[in-house]
Amino acid sequence: MLSHSQAKPLFSPIESSEIKQITVDGQTADVLVRPWSGKNQFGAAVIIGASDSQAESMGLAGFLRYELNPKGWATISLPPPKGLYRPNFTTDPQEINKSGEAQLRVKSNSPIPKYDSAQLLELRNFQQASLTEAFNQLTPLGQAFPGARMLIAFDDTAGMITHLLSEKKIPIPDLLVLINPYREYEQLIDEPSQRKPIAEQLVVMSIPILDIISTNGHPLALKDATLRKQYNQVKPIKYYRQYHLDLDLNHPGGWQEAMQKIEGFSRSVIGR
Repeated sequence: MLSHSQAKPLFSPIESSEIKQITVDGQTADVLVRPWSGKNQFGAAVIIGASDSQAESMGLAGFLRYELNPKGWATISLPPPKGLYRPNFTTDPQEINKSGEAQLRVKSNSPIPKYDSAQLLELRNFQQASLTEAFNQLTPLGQAFPGARMLIAFDDTAGMITHLLSEKKIPIPDLLVLINPYREYEQLIDEPSQRKPIAEQLVVMSIPILDIISTNGHPLALKDATLRKQYNQVKPIKYYRQYHLDLDLNHPGGWQEAMQKIEGFSRSVIGR
């Protein structure tokens, strides 16, 4: 997974003017908005991190929130959905809807004694509904930044975003950046309710896609990277590119390299 400390010294405190609010699942949530800077004004990039991270992430998501601005992109950082549910022997499925309960916040390295398809499906639907609700409130926030729309999604959230885009549940961006996309428990959900693999959903999309894999990413993201490339290499290079980068603390230039890949890809898409 990506570190949340690498970029911290580079960041300034969040200005109150950057904090906007939306309502998700009946609760107020902060959205962080930074305007473009410099002479270029290409549009807005929506950034959403891994589940259980924060909109003000100090990881690569936070780094991009700042670094895209002088490249001509305003940034809108959304709060990610609640984390993957780690079920136990006693949790009742209806408890999953209680978004503030601890079972939604158990750390990913906690023991996992038992899974239940109904529980996992319930949480998946809750997460996707929360994302849909959040995205459908972004239009007013982006009105000050006309132009192209770039969507950058990380980890398990990227897996959810891919499905929502394939189902046309959220607005279609002009370009999509996926960083370590994966779905952790899909095979444990009853087969009729399983989503198509990410690779299959991407290949039928007509939007340009940049697929970035970190060498320290989630094992499923790494495992499925080859399949995603095999499916999508039939597309012109403008519509699908995949890069393997070193984004951990031992490679301090990795985040800047990711920024360069994103900037180059976005310019090729918008023709600027």
